[in-house]
Amino acid sequence: MDAEYFIFEDISWQTKPPPARHPVPARYVPNLEVGDELTIGVPGRYYIDGQILVRTDHEDVPLPGEETPRESLALCAPLYYWTWQADPKQTPIMQWWPVEHAWVYQDAVAPGSEGVAQDRDDDGARSWLDRVRADANEPPVLSPVPAREAGSLTGRTLRARNASGQWFWFVGVSEPISVDGDICVQAVPPSHWWLHQLSYYEELQEKVRTIALHRLFAYA
Repeated sequence: MDAEYFIFEDISWQTKPPPARHPVPARYVPNLEVGDELTIGVPGRYYIDGQILVRTDHEDVPLPGEETPRESLALCAPLYYWTWQADPKQTPIMQWWPVEHAWVYQDAVAPGSEGVAQDRDDDGARSWLDRVRADANEPPVLSPVPAREAGSLTGRTLRARNASGQWFWFVGVSEPISVDGDICVQAVPPSHWWLHQLSYYEELQEKVRTIALHRLFAYA
């Protein structure tokens, strides 16, 4: 019998987890562009993910209640940014935030490589104790979690890859559902997630994706 009869397509890439995400101080991230996402906050107090850069230049601006100017970035909330993108006549409500208190999450890379994601060596089993940190002086490192183990998925940022190894971001818009014998999640690109909250866009309805649950990962 022809040996090729027993050759099966390798689909193991579908369950390969994405790399961990590390917060890099924005000051050390070159070539930030309008539309890039940043995490801002006050070390030791709070952090806010997903703020959008709306200008590439920096300005020296004092924070409310302060007199000394700080080098700052122009940012806005994602809802304002995507409203602006959908209707350029709108003006995004922006704020200046100190660059020293801004970070950009980036994928972990293998030592000596150029942007190649570093595989995890562990078996994926994590306890909530693994997330306990000594302090809150910077945003936490985020580790990938299979979506099936991540709890509620509606409104959750998710990640999936294609066969060539490219990673894509989505936002879950449903909990797991049965579709033609497979367990899936409905998901949309992050930009569509915000636009759906503004209005009913007919042209976006057909772009809601149905993605197999085993291909999706969240971060925690």
